Amino acid sequence: MRFAHLSDSHLGSRQFGLLERETDFYDVFAKNIDKIIEKDVDFVIHSGDLFDNNRPSTEALLAFQKALLRLNEAKIPIYAVAGNHDSILRKGALPPQVLFKDIGLKLISDNNPVYTEGPVLICGVRYVPSSQSRALKSAYDQLSKIADKYLKSILVSHQGIDKWMHEDTHEIELSQMPKNFDYYAMGHVHNYVEEDFGKGKLVYPGSMEIWRTSESNENFREFGKGFVVVDL
Repeated sequence: MRFAHLSDSHLGSRQFGLLERETDFYDVFAKNIDKIIEKDVDFVIHSGDLFDNNRPSTEALLAFQKALLRLNEAKIPIYAVAGNHDSILRKGALPPQVLFKDIGLKLISDNNPVYTEGPVLICGVRYVPSSQSRALKSAYDQLSKIADKYLKSILVSHQGIDKWMHEDTHEIELSQMPKNFDYYAMGHVHNYVEEDFGKGKLVYPGSMEIWRTSESNENFREFGKGFVVVDL
């Protein structure tokens, strides 16, 4: 199985209040979707912050709709979780991604945390704030038990892990992560990260565009921005 992993596209972000920067985010996203289709992947995973906020503009919604329809045409399914920017942290509230479920988006949510793509388990957790870290750990543990039943498994999650976050800004510690997944499709950290973990790889693909000026750093100069292609 081959898939593309992307995250933190922040559609609708208007950096410095400039319309031109908002357009940049749409253009970068569209170009990356074109590249993903060219890679002939079996599926796509988006690990959170698809939108810059939980009430995206019509333009942001249309930008994703166009991308989703192009993926549909190429017969490439896309799985996604909500991140901290596009979640509504109120019991029973729905993220904007639900608007696209009927036209192909496979939303990983509290109600539907588990999917399969052929022999591969794709499961995950929406963004959970640090105040609910115990619930996050419990959700991970439940998914870990399910993963044991599959030959290959992917955990999708939009969380800051202590090793790659500023002091006291993380939601979970690396030592608390389950260790039996083949791939950890992470989001939230805007730098590119790839590390061997447990029996697999833990990857933050980073943001798709420079969202803060501080992201124009050594990591950006070495790895750039975009997505990763994974052979599982």
